[in-house]
Amino acid sequence: MYQFLCRRRSAVAKFFIFAVFGIVLYNEWFIYSVQPIYWLDMECPKDDISCTKIMFIADPQIQGEMDVAPPLSYLFNWDSDRYLKSTFREALKYFKPNVLVYLGDLMDEGSISSMVQFHAYVRRLSDIFEVSYPVIQVWLPGDNDIGGENEPIRKDKLEEFHAVFDQPSVITYKNVSFYKVNGITHSYPQASEDDNGYRIVVSHYPVLWRSVFGKQVHDAIRPNVYFCAHEHKSKYVVKDRDWRNIAARPITSHDSVMEVASGGENVYEIYVPTCSYRMGTSTIGYGAAILVNNNNMLRYGVLWSPLRFTALFAYAILAVCSMPPTFSGGLTSAVCGRNGALRRRFNSDGGGETYKATMHRRKSPKLH
Repeated sequence: MYQFLCRRRSAVAKFFIFAVFGIVLYNEWFIYSVQPIYWLDMECPKDDISCTKIMFIADPQIQGEMDVAPPLSYLFNWDSDRYLKSTFREALKYFKPNVLVYLGDLMDEGSISSMVQFHAYVRRLSDIFEVSYPVIQVWLPGDNDIGGENEPIRKDKLEEFHAVFDQPSVITYKNVSFYKVNGITHSYPQASEDDNGYRIVVSHYPVLWRSVFGKQVHDAIRPNVYFCAHEHKSKYVVKDRDWRNIAARPITSHDSVMEVASGGENVYEIYVPTCSYRMGTSTIGYGAAILVNNNNMLRYGVLWSPLRFTALFAYAILAVCSMPPTFSGGLTSAVCGRNGALRRRFNSDGGGETYKATMHRRKSPKLH
């Protein structure tokens, strides 16, 4: 009997080990590899040499060192960084963009960090968003990087951000110009009269909902489309040329590719969702836009990322399930070990007869 119990115990342990291995393999590798199966087709037409691919990265907010105390902060930051790196790598490999636009809130504690910490966060960003081929990169600050939402703007952080990400306020690729608008400092560039290409306003804060500032930006740049972040939501808003709101609707994983024609009567602002699971939302992903037909049509969709909290919940269940075997390890050894009580009893004077008699007396009476 004791041998049967020990073999059963061993079989359960082996099953648990295989289950742990399978869950870890799925959550840490397989789930990222299969995610592109569910993404929209965002390829350039084969005969369109003017096609431009743009990927938007919003609110990664890599975790800092003050919100959670060590040593937990090391584990949390490692997991968050690894998730961002894994999802970015898959999106980059699938979409192969010509331009990467980082829409701010790159750090969670950038505005309140020391300069040493600030530069350590920059190095982490460089490692997470590593690109192996030449690509145009556009970097914008957010309120978590330089302050300005629930705290004063940190002038030193604003200057340091521009020193680290040293770029002009207008960046052009082919005949597509990216105008960097800062809704925190209320600054924006003026469009050149020589710029006859496609104009995109990129901003951390939404622009169109601000009546006065939004109108100033629009009159100064006359963009074809706006892209923003900050709200950790995936949606778009529409205004007409008289600056009246027309529509606002979410962009979900069930939607087809969104199309915005150039030179239309309406103005679109597209909100890119956060790419970090730490923002407490299930709408996580990277914005992907394609300009086709000589920039006469913009096609947009979201490359959705897998839900990380589901995987962490599975790990929590595994941790709970592993506690009884750990707790009962001493009991198992006492029962099934070489000198265990069950073995001693089974091999004592009377052999198995004593054990069988005891088991027989514990049987429930038959009911008639």
